[in-house]
Amino acid sequence: MSARNRSVVDMAITHQITGIKELESKFNAYAIDTQRAMLVALTSAVVDIAGDADTMVPVDEGTLRASQDIEFPKVSGSKMEASISYGGPSAPYALIQHENADLWHAPKPPGKRKSGGRSGSGPTEPGNTTFGGPKYLEYPFTQETQTWPLGFKQRLVAAGMRLLKEAKSGVSS
Repeated sequence: MSARNRSVVDMAITHQITGIKELESKFNAYAIDTQRAMLVALTSAVVDIAGDADTMVPVDEGTLRASQDIEFPKVSGSKMEASISYGGPSAPYALIQHENADLWHAPKPPGKRKSGGRSGSGPTEPGNTTFGGPKYLEYPFTQETQTWPLGFKQRLVAAGMRLLKEAKSGVSS
């Protein structure tokens, strides 16, 4: 996955998945399109990362959380690419919120919060789903990809099964 110009964090990950040829043979035996299954599996990962990231974004007025942008997986030559970004025109602000672990990610100190006056306890750790905090995109990305390639292979098998069920029932995703 990678995020381009407008992104908060630019990360890419490449994995060789062992056993992919055997899996592709099994998919072919059931007339499952391997590339489509890979797109479904990668889409599943992107949706999970984006959902987790949204629970970790610091919220004061909600503008940053609302700026999430997802580019769903696309095939580009021999690669599949997807991106998740925050900030849009406010990308510099999003980057500061993402990278600065010393910021008070809500609740803010008295008188410093734009929407309300609650006091807080200070900076939060990455992965905080109560108040949000730094690394709100990097943390769920790392959580997802640390299980790869096995974790992705499991997503791929699930995607293949889903496509097989859809083919049998005549429904397409």
